[in-house]
Amino acid sequence: MQRRNDLAQKTKKDLMIEVLRDAILSGELQPGDRLLQEELAERFRVSPTPIREAIQQLVAEGILSHSPYKGVQVAEVRLNDVREVYLIRSFVERLAAREAVPNLKISDVQRLHAVQNDIEAEVARGEGAALVKLNREFHMIIYEAAGMPQLMQIIKNVWIKSPWDTLFVVPNRARMVVDEHRHILSAIDRGDAEASGQAMQDHIERGAAALLHYLESKA
Repeated sequence: MQRRNDLAQKTKKDLMIEVLRDAILSGELQPGDRLLQEELAERFRVSPTPIREAIQQLVAEGILSHSPYKGVQVAEVRLNDVREVYLIRSFVERLAAREAVPNLKISDVQRLHAVQNDIEAEVARGEGAALVKLNREFHMIIYEAAGMPQLMQIIKNVWIKSPWDTLFVVPNRARMVVDEHRHILSAIDRGDAEASGQAMQDHIERGAAALLHYLESKA
């Protein structure tokens, strides 16, 4: 009985870890946002125990931070971490894009073009609120097609540490993203796996350079 209860408890913990990760990835939770265990337990209708265990795990991973004065927060972006995070991203996302191309279905490619059209429409209107979610969807359609769950988990972990909210306030960066996505899509449309991977790596590296320049200018 105890083993069965432990398994159920572990499942709730894992579920809460996934929910909190997704909330950070989607931009629902922003760097610096404070998390209260009682509010989370009430919101997701679970006991405080899996919430507490999920928070402990995410603090250990550096996704959340904890201090006696500020409590538990979504970890702030540190300039010293940006280079390392984006270097990792450039390699693992190149691999995922390359491996995805042979597996992408016609419906996946159609969806990619539809999302890209939505991104371009948002940029043309000067709107930024939806860009984070649309950009995430564009990338994840590609990466999930790779069919590599361990690689996908690595990508999700480094994405959580990527300051997307900052990326889209970099002057002119959104328009650059549009052009870079077009290059990725062009390679995918041709069925060129190597070119798709290279275009993805170039996209990540250009984003890193723009972000680092912006953050250093504000330091």
